[in-house]
Amino acid sequence: MKHIALALTLALLSGCAAMSDDSDTSMPANTPGAGAIKPTNGKEAQMLIAQSQTSGDIDAMVYAYTQALAFREFDTTDIYLNIARLERQRNNNSRAEQAYRNVLQKDKNQQQAKEGLALLLIDMKRHNEAETLLKEVIAADAARLGQAAATPENCVTDSSSPWRSYNGLGLLADMMEQGTAARAYYQCALQVQPGLAMLHTNLGFSYYLQGEYPQAERAMLRAVNQQPEYERGWSNLGLLYYRWGRHSEALMALRKIMPQAEALNDLGYIAMMEGEYDIAQSFFQRAIDASPRYYPKAVENLNQAKTMQSASNR
Repeated sequence: MKHIALALTLALLSGCAAMSDDSDTSMPANTPGAGAIKPTNGKEAQMLIAQSQTSGDIDAMVYAYTQALAFREFDTTDIYLNIARLERQRNNNSRAEQAYRNVLQKDKNQQQAKEGLALLLIDMKRHNEAETLLKEVIAADAARLGQAAATPENCVTDSSSPWRSYNGLGLLADMMEQGTAARAYYQCALQVQPGLAMLHTNLGFSYYLQGEYPQAERAMLRAVNQQPEYERGWSNLGLLYYRWGRHSEALMALRKIMPQAEALNDLGYIAMMEGEYDIAQSFFQRAIDASPRYYPKAVENLNQAKTMQSASNR
């Protein structure tokens, strides 16, 4: 179900007009929105960026930043990083990747672009490329801090260290069932961002994957205590409690973020995926009974659970 985490979970300028001799043409031009102008100088480009930011229209912002690449007074690194961020928001991964690579073509040691590209590659399931880049980022940070080598078991960090890279490496390690390394990476990230609920949740989920339920519970409770509205923290806690056999507590956790009927339906779905069809049917029936109106999803799931149980008994 949408609330249940059954898998691991993740600047502007000024100046005068002048055409840039090294403007990059590898980014395809965006089509302007209705009424958008094509700037003829840096001042107009700056105004276009400001207008797009005020509107909050992502398409307009991407267009404005892309137009700014034609003018020398803009820092192309900042422009491409903004384009990459916006393209990720509108799920244009190939364009986001190209924007990051344009930065790295100019400066192969630009760590923000390297980290951003690596995290994008995780989403694109290109895990080996992502791991290589993330390790380069933390190695560069270790060198900055005078550390001979970057190891998750003995990381040295400060407030500027790349916690997103440590977290990304933790996610990759969990995917490869390397739980000890994953938790070490998460702890490194937590050295930098100790109050971030997402990191505590990832650490807890890593413990959960290894069947270390008490440690998982402690980490997940830290997450929701720090950020009570954090949905993934409560959904993972509900999943943990269900797998731990603590069904009433699982329901209480899910009730923090969804209505009773929906929480019962989600618990039924977990039970069905575990092959516990009698329990699943009980949850689905309770979901139907709890809903003040007809709850078609629970009915559909109840019928599916009965069909799967029948097939498993053959």
